[in-house]
Amino acid sequence: MFSVIVCSVDPAAAEALRENVAQTIGVPFEWLACDNRRAPRGICAVYNALARQARYDCLCFVHEDVRFCTEGWGRLLAAELAQPRCGVIGFAGGVVKTRGITGWCLDGDDARTHYAQPDAGDRMRRYDRNPAGEAFSRVVCLDGFCLAAPRAVWAAAPFDEALLGGFHGYDLDFTLAAVRCFDNRVCHTVEVEHRSAGCYTRAWREALEAVHAKWRDELPRFVGPAPSQRTVRACERRAEALWWRKLMRLGLCGRRESLGAALRFVVRHPLRAEAWMLLYKWIRYSIVRTKPQSNG
Repeated sequence: MFSVIVCSVDPAAAEALRENVAQTIGVPFEWLACDNRRAPRGICAVYNALARQARYDCLCFVHEDVRFCTEGWGRLLAAELAQPRCGVIGFAGGVVKTRGITGWCLDGDDARTHYAQPDAGDRMRRYDRNPAGEAFSRVVCLDGFCLAAPRAVWAAAPFDEALLGGFHGYDLDFTLAAVRCFDNRVCHTVEVEHRSAGCYTRAWREALEAVHAKWRDELPRFVGPAPSQRTVRACERRAEALWWRKLMRLGLCGRRESLGAALRFVVRHPLRAEAWMLLYKWIRYSIVRTKPQSNG
């Protein structure tokens, strides 16, 4: 019933996941894991190669640091995947995807989530956002730590290994491709743990920029009725401000580049508090990065 597909760099972690899946999935499955330490390839190439080998019609692309905590989760996901318009199912997604660069959601308000992940203190923190109390919430795009999809959806929109040769952006690109013809969903009935947070590097920034360049003409996209132009403009402003604030905080842009972005934003939106907050953040992060370090 399920082909469980893993791009692995840690054999012990992969084996722990295989045992976890065997104990919890509750349906027949095959295990397709690639040890990507030898002759490493990007995750898109690995996922596509393993999906072509898969014997079952339900595909589950999953990180090796995930643990499933609900017994019989395979039956629950398989029933939803069998629905006519079902696209990709995950555990964290957003109902808004702006033209401006973001990850899988804009901010907390548009997120739909159901998973646990370590916080800064390495304690497991739950992320549950499901305003309508649904078993499955429709979303535009999804985070990639666990993505389940019918084989037909993957075949119609395989991972873009020509565009993305690394390990970032594949989830956003894959789910944006799928949502053109299918409904992507966040599952709220299966408990999962994702035991690591994201890795934000220049490669991550470049991958997101490439994905957004590819899909620019088809964005923004929203779940449900089309919003007003005022709402669309507000979302795009928010996306732009949050993107530059994140790059500043992570040190993934130069001071001159980020100052130019902040000033252009202020010129375009001089009466918006978020514009001046962006400029304030530039000053704050610039001071932090240039402040002499104590010899303590």
